[in-house]
Amino acid sequence: MTKKSTIEFEDMGLQVGVRMQIMPSQTVNPAVHYTSLIGFVSGEYLLLKTPAEKGVLHQGDEVIVRVFSGVSVYTFSSQVEAVLTTPHAYMVLAFPSAIQKVGLRKAVRVKANLPVKIKNPLDPQNFKTATLSDISLSGALVSTARPLGASGDMVEIEFTLRDQASNTDVTITTTASIRSVQQSAGSTADGATFHTVYSHGINFHDVGVSDQAILQNFVYETLLIHRT
Repeated sequence: MTKKSTIEFEDMGLQVGVRMQIMPSQTVNPAVHYTSLIGFVSGEYLLLKTPAEKGVLHQGDEVIVRVFSGVSVYTFSSQVEAVLTTPHAYMVLAFPSAIQKVGLRKAVRVKANLPVKIKNPLDPQNFKTATLSDISLSGALVSTARPLGASGDMVEIEFTLRDQASNTDVTITTTASIRSVQQSAGSTADGATFHTVYSHGINFHDVGVSDQAILQNFVYETLLIHRT
């Protein structure tokens, strides 16, 4: 991530319904909960949906809120002014006085363990199954039992990520170029059998706009999970 900077609330350009993380600020290793923005009155208060887990936040709680927009992570502190259950479940938070912005670099990688299909563009009917070991906004590391090709070769890859906004699985298909191939030793879970693992660093080339948003959110969510 890039260096933090302080910005104004309006600079975030948040839309109603944007997904947010919220957690108590006065707790050691706080649990992360999820909410979304209902609305706000600038300089006065925010309205957020109450997290699905009941009773985790109460009036007077000091909280930290994180939100992802584009390729930046925004963080601010606030206080729960009210938790209401009727006519709908929502919370009133004090309007934040200071917001920090952290840019998410395209090179930032997060660990993953995703099945992936690899196709040769010249023979798309045949594919190899592999494991996507880590991923960034611009590429990934793919591990296979046999080499996929040499540096500079083009492949097509297909993998599935969870779209948190719609709570559905989305299959992403893109072309990619192999930029490096490394060979290492691997073993079965019980250590009884050893084999060769080929790790391929690949660069994405034509991820669609909507798929980019899903990929960005996956990287962001994974980063925050490992930070808390």
